Formats: sequence, structure tokens, C-alpha cells
Amino acid sequence: MNITGFAGFICGIGVAVLLIWALTRRFNNDGKSKTEYDERQKAARGVGYMYGYYILAGWIVVLMALDMLELKLPVTSTVMYFTGLVVSGLVLAGYCIMHDAYWGMNSNVGYYTRFFIAIGALNLIFSFIEIARGHMVVDGVLQNNFINFEAGILIAGIGILLLIKKHKDENSEDELSETESE
Repeated sequence: MNITGFAGFICGIGVAVLLIWALTRRFNNDGKSKTEYDERQKAARGVGYMYGYYILAGWIVVLMALDMLELKLPVTSTVMYFTGLVVSGLVLAGYCIMHDAYWGMNSNVGYYTRFFIAIGALNLIFSFIEIARGHMVVDGVLQNNFINFEAGILIAGIGILLLIKKHKDENSEDELSETESE
């Protein structure tokens, strides 16, 4: 990666941190910038982090094995590293979402869901533009532009998991109210 690409990477991280910080108040119903979790949520989040850590550690072992065997895959090493972050992030988010520990007690789940789906969709759109331009694969090697696609999958995946959980919870509430009325 050249210095321009690295500067863009650092700027992207900075913008993401500032955006998350600025939007946190919007995501919380009480206007606080700190999300509040109860004890059950904290315990479930700990388990989710554990699973995410195991996935990421396993991915790093795979990358080390590939390096030791001197196997060169047709993909940049940056994409390989980011793939581990995406998979471990999806495992963490999926576990926390399905155990009602992803959002806090003061979080607005609707804002979260719409935000994740919108940002994920934007990343995917930019990825499809790169594919159409022929910049995704150069000389048979998957380029760093693929990271946008992976980020889109991660972020949109979280939004979709939030929708699935919401639908599942609504069905559970409907079944519970039907049982109580009988």
C-alpha cells in the first residue's frame, strides 16, 4: 500500500470514530452518549466477545499457516486480515443480537437497524461500482477495494440480523398473547 492509501485508511477510521461518537446520542432514547446494559446483557456480551475472539484467533492461525507454507493466494494480505475481522464481528454481533445484548436498555433499535442497513448498502453500492470499473481484481489478484464489499456485508448483515431478531420477537409476543387469551 502506498502512503496515499494508508492516509485514506487512517482518515476513514477517524471519520468512522467521529460518526459513531456523534450518532450515539441519536441511537440512545435518553440522549446520553453512553449505552446502558443490565447484568444479563453484560454476561451475554462477554460470551459473544469470547466467541468472536476464538474466531479471530483461529483465523490468525490459518493466516500464519499459509505464511509458513509460503502459499500465496490471489488476494492481498490486507483483505485476508480484514476477512477475519468481518467473520469474528458477525459472530459477535449475531450472538449478542440473538441474546438481546447487542443494544442497551436505552438504545433505539429502529435507528440502529436503519443505520446499519443504509451504511451497509452504501458500502455494497460502492463495491459494485468498483467491480463494474474492473478495479476489484487486478492481474488476477483480489484488491483492497474488496474491503468495502466485506464491510458492506458485515454492516448490512448486522442490520439484517436486527430485523430477523425483531421479527422473531414479534412472533413470540403474538404467540404469548394468543396463549394468554385462551
